[in-house]
Amino acid sequence: NGVLMWDRSIEHPVVSLDGVFVPLAYGDNEPDQGYGYGSFYDHTDQSVTTINTPTAITWNTTAASLNISIGTPTSRIVFAKAGKYFISFTAQINSQSASAKTFWFWPRLNGTDIAGSTMRITMHDNDETKTVGRSGIFTVSANDYLEAMFAADDLDTELQHYAAETFAPAVPSVSLNIHSV
Repeated sequence: NGVLMWDRSIEHPVVSLDGVFVPLAYGDNEPDQGYGYGSFYDHTDQSVTTINTPTAITWNTTAASLNISIGTPTSRIVFAKAGKYFISFTAQINSQSASAKTFWFWPRLNGTDIAGSTMRITMHDNDETKTVGRSGIFTVSANDYLEAMFAADDLDTELQHYAAETFAPAVPSVSLNIHSV
């Protein structure tokens, strides 16, 4: 592990990892044989239909991607290549009444909740909006899928997007950025 070489067939530096030579990512010169990256958003409001029930977040926009894509259903982010990935998630949450309400967010890998990964936030004000986020490193196999899940203890909540203004671009309700490490 850790042997650095030049692969003439792809004209790119590679490093040995567990007996396999893997292309190194650098700048704009990342070959298709590398792990990959992805930037995904959703520009719709999303809400729970039942309180305290896991709900999968969906994605409707791919800003950029290599070997990572939105799957079927659109709540799945699919990895074409095995590896370790740094993943950053944000959600814009909104309260639609003055009562206290709590949101929970967590990742699922291949339909299984990832232990110890939940974020929890409580809001109190009517029409209050906050942005929450978390990042971490995930190890996946080829064709694994990741889902971002959420739940809320009140139906007067949503993951809220905002349309573009004359002075600013649109605000997605959720975003997910991924790159190999």
